[in-house]
Amino acid sequence: MKSYLFIFDMGGVVTRGFLVWEGICRAMGLADAKEAEKKHGGLIDAACRGDISSMESLELLARREGCAAPKENYWLTFFKPTLIEATVALVHDLQAKGQRVVCGTNTLDVHYQYHMEHKEYAAFDAVYASHLMRQIKPDITFWHYIRDAEKSWDFEDIFFFDDNEQNVAAAQSLGIHAHLFTGAEDARAFIERLTGEPI
Repeated sequence: MKSYLFIFDMGGVVTRGFLVWEGICRAMGLADAKEAEKKHGGLIDAACRGDISSMESLELLARREGCAAPKENYWLTFFKPTLIEATVALVHDLQAKGQRVVCGTNTLDVHYQYHMEHKEYAAFDAVYASHLMRQIKPDITFWHYIRDAEKSWDFEDIFFFDDNEQNVAAAQSLGIHAHLFTGAEDARAFIERLTGEPI
């Protein structure tokens, strides 16, 4: 098989049980989580970009909404990820074929630390975390950063899997073989179809 760079998102692709925003809103007394996300999405982006810490994002949210200051870091309190074993198996199968497989994730400090401590990034050859890169998806600089760090691959030799349509579309705009992740077997079939080889 020809050499490719494979980039996998983390939450929704490698792990489930990663969504915490509704829990955060309940804990802070915000009734409408969707409306709060629209209103304060910039705080989430800032934390994912590493401009502020996850705790600072909650403190700023509390100030904006006039609620009590958080007593703990709710980003961590409600974070209960579990590995999707079929995706981990796909990563290992690609590596067995000599392929380079990395994680490219929008994350924030406490989630990254949790995954590191629980060895949930262990399957990957490298991890590119947004808060350390200071780049977030769907900004195209996210993929430029990874490509350059990985020795300047051509975008046409990169595969990318994410469960977010906007991120997939942004990667596709660069010529990356980007695929909306709905399951490991579908991702495997996508790779096999484009490479013409079984995984």
